[in-house]
Amino acid sequence: MSKRDITIVSAIAVGISLSLLGACGNSEPAATDTSAAAAPTTGVSLADVCPATIVVQTDWFPESEHGGLYQLMGDDATASKDSGAVVGSLAVNGQPTGVNLEIRAGGPFLESPVVTEMYQDNAITFGYVGTDVAITRYTDAPTLAVFNALNINPQVLLWDATKHPGAKTIADAAKTIKSFYVYGDPAWMRYFEAQGLIQKDQVDSNYKGNLLLSTEDAAHQGFATSEPYKYANLESGAITTGYQLIHDAGWNSYAQNLAIRKDRLEELRPCLENIVPIFQQAQLDYIADPTRANAIILTTVAAYDSWWTQSDGDVANGAGSQKEMGIVGNGDTQTFGDLEEARVNDFIAKATPILREQGLEIADITASDITDNAFLDSSITYQG
Repeated sequence: MSKRDITIVSAIAVGISLSLLGACGNSEPAATDTSAAAAPTTGVSLADVCPATIVVQTDWFPESEHGGLYQLMGDDATASKDSGAVVGSLAVNGQPTGVNLEIRAGGPFLESPVVTEMYQDNAITFGYVGTDVAITRYTDAPTLAVFNALNINPQVLLWDATKHPGAKTIADAAKTIKSFYVYGDPAWMRYFEAQGLIQKDQVDSNYKGNLLLSTEDAAHQGFATSEPYKYANLESGAITTGYQLIHDAGWNSYAQNLAIRKDRLEELRPCLENIVPIFQQAQLDYIADPTRANAIILTTVAAYDSWWTQSDGDVANGAGSQKEMGIVGNGDTQTFGDLEEARVNDFIAKATPILREQGLEIADITASDITDNAFLDSSITYQG
């Protein structure tokens, strides 16, 4: 191990319960109640059906929105700044499954988009692929989403609510705010322009990720589960933010889907049949009690030793906000983690013309081309 590697177990061994919460104690025995303790699980083995190491390529640094993955990380986990990855036993309720789990950071650790990495590196089992990205890349790099941990995309546009008390929506904010800062040229902003919510000359594509409301009267993109808390706890003085989810403004893409390369479906089928329900339950266990997984997230962030930081408050707020805001939920069915056909088809219909206007080659597809709910356990449901 290099000097820049950190063994995570030493940081989480003290004062942290290893018990995870799961299913029991409601009127429907088949359903998962996130408020009840799980019975001990034994005999869960993935060794004969899955790759020796399950590699998940995320889209960003470790954060609470990735919590369900870290819920499955064993106590032997080790994070490396050199690789931008944390590796350990994949454990269910503390019991090893016979395979390892490797969670790779995204953002600056990637030389190309997640989907491109998936097609360049066969070691990657799953990647974070939003519905909009799956549509965009279907022609050259088709993917298939098999699980969604976040029913609602936490992406927002936010502003200073004290300076703009009448702004309750993005359209309201655009009436009094001159500049909206975003990363690059997101398709959802093109959609808002087409819907007349924001004018094209109001959009600035040079957002750097900073908390610019402390220095500028503007709006910028962020996560509802992150930036409002950060602004409320600024050392220079709290800022109360107003915001609207881009989901509520009409861009209802699923974010952070766990997806595979479509050409690997048959190869991975035996693994998917066993591991997808584990992903479902792990996300519910994380929302029920994020303590242990959050400790691993914090230690991993420290190991990466970059400009990206997370505090105890950041990750606790992130997990709590996912629950309180309905970011995590069942959607229109009782199956947790499914990708609803009607919603995906509706999104394809609204996104396709926007993406084509950007000069992209977009195939004529339907929900079944980019999503597959067959591996989900329909009895696993979110009780709130």
